[in-house]
Amino acid sequence: MTRRFIHVFLVVLALVGVASPRHAAIADPVSGVVQTTLYFGLDRGDGGTVSERDWRRFLVEAVTPRFPDGLTVVDAYGQWRDAGLADAAIVREATKVVIVVHDATPDAVAALAAIKADYIKRFGQRSVFHTEAPVRVVE
Repeated sequence: MTRRFIHVFLVVLALVGVASPRHAAIADPVSGVVQTTLYFGLDRGDGGTVSERDWRRFLVEAVTPRFPDGLTVVDAYGQWRDAGLADAAIVREATKVVIVVHDATPDAVAALAAIKADYIKRFGQRSVFHTEAPVRVVE
């Protein structure tokens, strides 16, 4: 056997192993745990920006009390465009990303809605981008 054939064989074997049912079970969680990611743009509706001090106050007053077991905040840079306007400009802005892993409960849904509503009102935002995905927690 040539070295090239052996290399290709090992790559195929590795790929087949990744697609095995054992790995599929890990990728298909059924635990009822969700990872929510919230994207808070820092450009204010009035033309200013949300200061680091104002952000920390919001985090302490609105987010942490609703998810006291833990969360992660990441500084990011994002961009978006109003899909409803054909010629809309791309908006680029500093962003705070909040990641919360929590049980999928009505209380969590209500807490997330309250956080988003508070941020929109407090800082004159149009919206807070929000994604959710089921996760398998491994400790």
